[in-house]
Amino acid sequence: MRSSRRSSFAIACSLLAATACAACSGDVGAGARPNVVLVCLDTVRADHLTPYGYTRHETSPFLDELGREGLLFERAYATAGWTKPSVPSFLTGTFPIQHGVYEGSARGKAGAVTDVLPESATTLAEVFSEHGYRTAAFIKNAQLKRGNGFEQGFDLYHDDAGDARSIRWSALDWLDENAGEEPFFLYLHFLDAHWPYPVADADATRFVSAEAIAPFRGGDSRALRDAINAGARAFGDAERAALEGLYDGSIRALDEELRRLDAGLAARGLASDTIVCVLADHGEEFGEHGRIGHGHGLYETLLHVPWILRGPGIDPRRAAEPVSLVDLGPTLLAAAGLPVPVAMEGVNRLRSQEARPILAEHKAPDRYQQTLLIGPAKLLRVFEPSGDAGGAPPPIARGERWEVEFERDGDRLVATELKPRFEDAGDPAELKGELGNLRADGFDLGPFEVGLTAGTKRQFVDGVLERPLAEGDLVKVKGEVERSRWLAERLKVYEEGASAPLEVRAPVEDVDWEARRVRLVGRWFELTASTRIKGTGEDRKRRLDRRAILAYFRDGGDQDLALVRSELFDLAADPGELSPRAPSEQEDHLLDARLERFTRDLASRAYFAGDEQRVLSGDTLDSLRDLGYVR
Repeated sequence: MRSSRRSSFAIACSLLAATACAACSGDVGAGARPNVVLVCLDTVRADHLTPYGYTRHETSPFLDELGREGLLFERAYATAGWTKPSVPSFLTGTFPIQHGVYEGSARGKAGAVTDVLPESATTLAEVFSEHGYRTAAFIKNAQLKRGNGFEQGFDLYHDDAGDARSIRWSALDWLDENAGEEPFFLYLHFLDAHWPYPVADADATRFVSAEAIAPFRGGDSRALRDAINAGARAFGDAERAALEGLYDGSIRALDEELRRLDAGLAARGLASDTIVCVLADHGEEFGEHGRIGHGHGLYETLLHVPWILRGPGIDPRRAAEPVSLVDLGPTLLAAAGLPVPVAMEGVNRLRSQEARPILAEHKAPDRYQQTLLIGPAKLLRVFEPSGDAGGAPPPIARGERWEVEFERDGDRLVATELKPRFEDAGDPAELKGELGNLRADGFDLGPFEVGLTAGTKRQFVDGVLERPLAEGDLVKVKGEVERSRWLAERLKVYEEGASAPLEVRAPVEDVDWEARRVRLVGRWFELTASTRIKGTGEDRKRRLDRRAILAYFRDGGDQDLALVRSELFDLAADPGELSPRAPSEQEDHLLDARLERFTRDLASRAYFAGDEQRVLSGDTLDSLRDLGYVR
């Protein structure tokens, strides 16, 4: 059944835009109502695709054909360098400073929280739905789970739809089951080219040997990735080539599924009246700026994405003008002959070749970054909290979930490191370490006794299905604790020979600062002068709330945010963004003033308040952790 929810904001936008956009119907034949298929290739950067000039590997022959048959934007840019802020931007046609979806997981009193797209947002799905379209989404990304607001306007929102093959089958099955006179809007989000690149071995090794990519496919690949990104481990040319080969094979697997999807549309007689739109939400880095992955900045490798459209009323061409993905909504709606809500900031790129400033944003826990791209000039501005923004919270509070690394000193448990965990306070307690005193019904792990039952779920991270436990194995236990005895619900067994300090992860039960100790799982852990406590003191004082960003630009409240750095890149002379310089000439300062005015203008139309958040479940956190978003 079609969702009946329709915000008054969406209605007003449609009515206000109807007259102004009546001419948009000229983009399609009179009375025509084309279907629309929007495909997001998560993490696919443009310069690794065949139609964008990539020659090292043939990653995307189908997209090459699609680009020749339709409209290919050579310089399309995401509004952010990772999924959570980027997707709502192209689904609503607004920037992060307006929709406010910056955080994928942040620490709250009740556990980890995530930003939610406000109900006042007008999504593409809502507009299509209000004009008689059937709407469905098949999604694979834990950042886009139902409840985060992205499901607004969809009749069906399947948020755990599997790999690209499964999504393709599900989408075609949905078309078969919902055939009718109404046109459809279908949104597919493929995760196969996102780390850890979960494609079949045949695809992973298409361009590189299995031996070369083994370190990135094994059970400790996340630790390897974190070590590289922390600068604790070198990332050489051979490893870089291997990782890019794995990435390219993942893209090729996606390209083949897109070809099968397109063939499925043709087999159902839908090809001639369906707009197919393919884009990416962000790119990926392979050590260009010291890190692998994404979500850490606003480099071209993270922002320059593919965008290709093919369908009725769309003339084949390659568009050289820079465009933003906020242009997606106006372009697709105009192609379908529908009015464009005035709340959408973008323009219809089927009609307009106007050169407009390209804005991107990134919010880290302790800073806010933005870039403005005009021609080859790219300005970066970095803001940080000033003073004691937000006040200094208690260092460690009861009920918050923390992780304690510890050592045994006789009967004493001495903490070597404490750090907050972005997890639901109600998640099962966890214990990690090297087991001893192995017996049939359990073992000891440090000072704790662990009990195993027939119902204990076991996971072996080195890929084996099952093997006997051995003295000294590194394991992680999840379960209930009673009087220092753990009943294991889940048991993770690491590779043979792996080692790590003893570690407990659970809610804090009590804090005794006079005695310098904290209690978790019924045991006191002593703090010494050498105990490292992370996430407290200055780190927590300087945590940046998104409301401070909005206040700075919209309300002129600058007491909690300060501009600390401006850098200018000349992409024509420095395409790798390795040699920034401080703005100096009058023209540079005019660019800075333009970015300031542009952001303030957008902030004046912001529609988030700052309290649109929800607590993340343990399962969702595990999914985010598997993608490298949460440690």
